[in-house]
Amino acid sequence: MIFELSLLAERPTRIVGGTNAKTGLHPWQVSVHWGDPDRGLEQRHVCGGSLLTAGWVLTAGHCKTLAPQHPRPLGRFLVLAGKYKLGTTEDTEQSSRVTRTFIYPGYSGTVAPYDIALMKLEKPFELNPFVATVSLPYPETIPRGDAMLTGWGSIGRGKNFDGPMILQEAVLPILDYDICKRALDKALRHEGRNPLHPTNICTGPLDGTKSACKGDSGGPLVTENAFGQAEVIGVVSWGLFPCGGRNAPSVYTRVSAYVTWIHKIMLNH
Repeated sequence: MIFELSLLAERPTRIVGGTNAKTGLHPWQVSVHWGDPDRGLEQRHVCGGSLLTAGWVLTAGHCKTLAPQHPRPLGRFLVLAGKYKLGTTEDTEQSSRVTRTFIYPGYSGTVAPYDIALMKLEKPFELNPFVATVSLPYPETIPRGDAMLTGWGSIGRGKNFDGPMILQEAVLPILDYDICKRALDKALRHEGRNPLHPTNICTGPLDGTKSACKGDSGGPLVTENAFGQAEVIGVVSWGLFPCGGRNAPSVYTRVSAYVTWIHKIMLNH
């Protein structure tokens, strides 16, 4: 199989190997849209994200770089919370424009480390059972065990996209860093580089039955902490395309490496 390095953002359908999520079970999940109907530019889902506070969203740095690639880059970011099914207006949904996007310094805009960003909302959301926040991990903690991935990423194992627009979920095993690195070193031996960094984490399974995919970018990888709270440990960053191949881990930005930066940005802006 020929592998292609891919930032996991494009047309949304669903997670490879995922199942339909239950309504309201992941209330921190948001959909980041790009466009501007006033200029005839349809707003569409480009990334996922996590609601950290009523007015701040955590997402991937490369989500910001998607906007200029549009043939008419005159749009704006809009965040939709309380979403379950894309492409339809739901009673539970709220929307807010993004006023500023803060990308972690040093991120190159490609398949690379430091792929994390914060979006400040024009109008904070009203929190309720369908729109709620997720907790941050303790700084520099290394997550282990299983984690929950949610998003509207592609189900396709090829380059075709198929499936409903309903939010998907999948429980995935967190891989040991060295195991992930070895798998990617082998898969990318013809690429000449492996962008994996110690500030990344990876999920399997390495049999390829479940995987993040295009459209999941920026979305949350979540575990339950010692207090019974949902805790965002990863932000979907990149992977090997087509999705769902054997020995092809999904790669996330490890949130615990950026907690100090996150607090600093939210406090000062």
